[in-house]
Amino acid sequence: MKGIGCTSLTRSEGSLDIMGRRFILGISGNIGAGKTTVVEILARHLGWEFYKEPAEENPYLKPYYEDPSRWGLHSQVYFLTSRFEEERRLSSLDKSYILDRTIYEDGEVFARIALKGDEYKTYLKLYRLAINYLPGPDLIIYLKAPIDVLIDRIKKRGREGESRISYQYLSTLDSLYENWIRTFKRAPIVIYNIERDINERAEFIRLLNFIEERLKNKL
Repeated sequence: MKGIGCTSLTRSEGSLDIMGRRFILGISGNIGAGKTTVVEILARHLGWEFYKEPAEENPYLKPYYEDPSRWGLHSQVYFLTSRFEEERRLSSLDKSYILDRTIYEDGEVFARIALKGDEYKTYLKLYRLAINYLPGPDLIIYLKAPIDVLIDRIKKRGREGESRISYQYLSTLDSLYENWIRTFKRAPIVIYNIERDINERAEFIRLLNFIEERLKNKL
C-alpha cells in the first residue's frame, strides 16, 4: 500500500474478525473500479486465498476490443473456463477466499454486451452448467465509481487494448450491472462507493470495516 503496509494496521483499525469461519467474498464492479487492487490488498492483509481475473492473460481480449463481433465468444469462453477452473480449486480448500469478479458477472453482465443471438444462447448453456458446480459467495461487494473516474483509472494503468474502451461502453456495462444487482438472488450484493484511492490508509480501513460489518451479519 502506498505510504503504509498492511501489516502496520492494528486490530482496532480493522481486523475483519469473523470468528474463524470460512467465507467466500466476491469483489465485483465495472472495468477500472479497482477490483484487482482491492482483492490483492485484502488478501494480503487477511491471509486469505484469492482469484485474480486473467485479463492480461486472455489472448482474445485485445482482439475483442478491436473487433467485438468476431472475438466476443472466444474471449467470454476463455474467461468462463479460467474462472470455473480456479473457483473449483479454491472451493476445495478449507480456507476463506476472495474472487476478483464473480463468474455470475461473466454470464449476466459482460456476455450480454459481447454476444448476440445464437452465440449468447450457446454460451448461456455453458455458463448455467458451470455455476451449478460452484459454491455461491457469502457476500458480493460491488465497487461503484463514476464513469469519468473509471476512464481516468483505465488510462493510468495503460493495459494493452483498453485504449479502445469508450465512455458509452462503460455506461452500458454500468446499466447492466444495475439490473444485475436488482435481480440477482444467489448471493447478497452490497454497493461500496470507491471514488477514493484504496491505497490510502483511511480508505482501506473504511472498506475493511464495511466488509466486516456485513460479513458478521452472515454469522
